[in-house]
Amino acid sequence: MPKCILPWISIEATPMGTTRPCCLAKHEIPGIDLKKHTLEDAFRSEYMDDMRKAFSEDKKPGQCSSCWMEEDAGKKSKREYMLEKFRHIEVDYNNTKGESLQFLDLKLGNICNLKCRICGTWSSSKWGQEELDYYNPELEGNSQIKDWLKAGQWPRTSRKFWDNMDLLLPQIKYFEFTGGEPFLIKQHFDLLERAVEKGYAKNIDIHYNTNTTKLPKQHEIWKHFKHVQIAFSVDNTKERFEYERYGAKWRTSNKNINAIHTLRDSGEYNMETQLCTTWNIQNIFYVDEVLTWAETMNFNSIHFNLMHDPWELAISNTPTSAKAELMIYLQKCRVKHQKYAKDIESLQHIVMRSQQEDAQPLHNKFRRTDLYRNQNFAESHSKIAKAIGYEL
Repeated sequence: MPKCILPWISIEATPMGTTRPCCLAKHEIPGIDLKKHTLEDAFRSEYMDDMRKAFSEDKKPGQCSSCWMEEDAGKKSKREYMLEKFRHIEVDYNNTKGESLQFLDLKLGNICNLKCRICGTWSSSKWGQEELDYYNPELEGNSQIKDWLKAGQWPRTSRKFWDNMDLLLPQIKYFEFTGGEPFLIKQHFDLLERAVEKGYAKNIDIHYNTNTTKLPKQHEIWKHFKHVQIAFSVDNTKERFEYERYGAKWRTSNKNINAIHTLRDSGEYNMETQLCTTWNIQNIFYVDEVLTWAETMNFNSIHFNLMHDPWELAISNTPTSAKAELMIYLQKCRVKHQKYAKDIESLQHIVMRSQQEDAQPLHNKFRRTDLYRNQNFAESHSKIAKAIGYEL
């Protein structure tokens, strides 16, 4: 079977200062703490050696189950995207030692200004107080949230990590910055400045996932890099966007996207943009609205991302009560949006394979946050709320 190139060239730093083979891997690399270790320690760990060995023997590592599930449903997986993206890189898949770290997926802490419904304190500092309010102070969950808030500060306290980054810069060809919200994380701009100062920027591509709320003043630094791709995380439109990306304003987000497009079209930047929509229970009944809006925005591409966690919101766990109506709706979307017919068909396959009969865990998740924020999913997302039988 085809390999995955990422274990041979890449490592992910999580918002909590741990590491993973990639953002979809089920497990963190054991024993690695970026306050004490380096990305090279993670890349050359026994865990990663074992993973590379499994791929070299044509096995399917269990930590890659998200990709296997997507591929079984006919969706192009991250593994397949990365093989295509890095097809120019020669890899010796028989060499299972970490020797060519070129791609860094950096989540430099959990600083963020939003409380997106698909997120939590592990990736958004803004979520912290709300999640603390959910739990009795005596319960273990409260302690874990405090630990997450503290752990998310690791980029501001780990000198060893940054010293090692200076050593890595000559070999890095690709940065991916997600979050938290990367445009709010000063350390990432400091890193870009060092790449420019040392003369490496011209060899480095950058990919961002941004929540659309900020237009960074430091954007001129992007002119020095080989290529910049900015992916805008927009999962719905208008009032539903503001519900799902709590704290964001639809008008401001559109303004910022258009501002980035003005930079792109100026000819001064080697830049392209992408709409990255994470399909989940909240927005799966609004595919048409999202794609219709996207057609007016002049993105270079659209990426169909899939929610895996929190599990209650994954379309792979669509409650039985919603499946039939949702399949009919998605079929209409396939006919209307022929350009994305294959992508929509893969969403249908995933919905149909759901074995989730009980909608109560999903109801509980919506209700707790609705009550805290004085919102009502049944009003803002009436189609899907009715299909799953949700009432506040």
